[in-house]
Amino acid sequence: MSKERLRELLAELSTELSEASDIDADTRELLGQLHDDIDRITGEEPSSAVERAKSLESRFAANHPVAERIAREFADVLAKMGI
Repeated sequence: MSKERLRELLAELSTELSEASDIDADTRELLGQLHDDIDRITGEEPSSAVERAKSLESRFAANHPVAERIAREFADVLAKMGI
């Protein structure tokens, strides 16, 4: 899996959440931090990105199944990249 796929998934997640009215400020901040993590990935990938992706996944489990699936795939891609 590539960094391009991570960016695609993050864009999908952002699009999905832009249509949701019930996303709290903390969750939006977490998504922003995840964006920052991915932007910083060059040679040394931050393990915090996996933790943030998993946190987003659990927040979306009940009310946002599409967002949950995207966050889960995002965390899986990071794990497969060895992050």
